[in-house]
Amino acid sequence: MGRVSDWLRRKVRDPLVSELRQGATPEAVSAAVAVSFAIAIVPVIGITTIGCVVAGRLFRLNHVVMQVVNHLSYPLQILLIVPFVRLGETLTGAAHVALSPSAIVDEFNRSFSGFVQKFWMAYVHGVIGWAITVPLACWVLHFFLRATFRKVLPKPALP
Repeated sequence: MGRVSDWLRRKVRDPLVSELRQGATPEAVSAAVAVSFAIAIVPVIGITTIGCVVAGRLFRLNHVVMQVVNHLSYPLQILLIVPFVRLGETLTGAAHVALSPSAIVDEFNRSFSGFVQKFWMAYVHGVIGWAITVPLACWVLHFFLRATFRKVLPKPALP
C-alpha cells in the first residue's frame, strides 16, 4: 500500500499543494478541481481534455490543476458511463440498450451506421443522467475542497 500512497502524494497532493503555495487561492483551486471533475466524468469518451481547456479559459481556472484532475478521473468516467446511461434511460422512459462489451463489438462489426444509430441515443441518455447528478455533487465537492485547501495553505506572514 505504500507504493500507492507515495504515487498519490507525488502525483496528486504535491502538485495541488505546490499550486496553493505559489499564490493560488483555496477558492480558485477548489473551483478548478470541481469544474474539471464535472467535465472529466462526462459519459462521452474523448472530449474531456478539450472541455477542461475551454472551461479553464472561459472561467480563468488553473489549467495544471484541471488537467491533473481530468486525467486522474478517467477510470471513474469509464465506471460511470453505464449508471449515467441507465439514469437517462429511466428519466426519459426509453428502453434499456445492451451495453455489454460483446454487444457493442457485435453491433460495430455488423454495421457501423447501425452502431451509430443505436448507441447515439445511449450517449444522449448518458449526458442527461450526468446533467442531473453532477451539478449538486460538484457544488458539494467545491465547498468540501475549499475548506480542505484553506487548511493546507500556509498562513501569510504578518509584518
